[in-house]
Amino acid sequence: VNADPARSIGQANRMIYEDSKTSMFVTLFYAILDAREMTLDYVNAGHNPPLLLHGEASTVLLLKAKGIALGVIDEVNLQSVKVDLKPGDVLVLYTDGVTEAINDKDEEFGEERLLQVITENRSRLAQEIMDRILAAITAFAGDRPQYDDITIMVLRVV
Repeated sequence: VNADPARSIGQANRMIYEDSKTSMFVTLFYAILDAREMTLDYVNAGHNPPLLLHGEASTVLLLKAKGIALGVIDEVNLQSVKVDLKPGDVLVLYTDGVTEAINDKDEEFGEERLLQVITENRSRLAQEIMDRILAAITAFAGDRPQYDDITIMVLRVV
């Protein structure tokens, strides 16, 4: 096991690239949480950047990093990034089905609505924040069928 996210995912990329017969690719966000040091080391390979809300401040950090989707080329140059976590921080990881959910006016739910729901509920438990996000997406989409997966993970630092 390699503790460097960029090196680990670089190895995974080579395997995906070598096995890919149909120009398939994979986006991902890969992170290692160190609960003792209160840090998160991550790489982002073309995935929606997770949202990190710092404590009670209005600061929002998009967890971006240099990198492309896996399986596109045989050698990727991924950037490992480390962020410090503090009590009150809320981290939300999600797939594009969240922000691309469509309503009856063909409008997307979008990152701005997602951020608003998270901000309004940031003091709640992680499960409650996730439930509020899902409820907001459902209310927004109304009767429109879901066309993409909706995956959400919430981490609230206490």
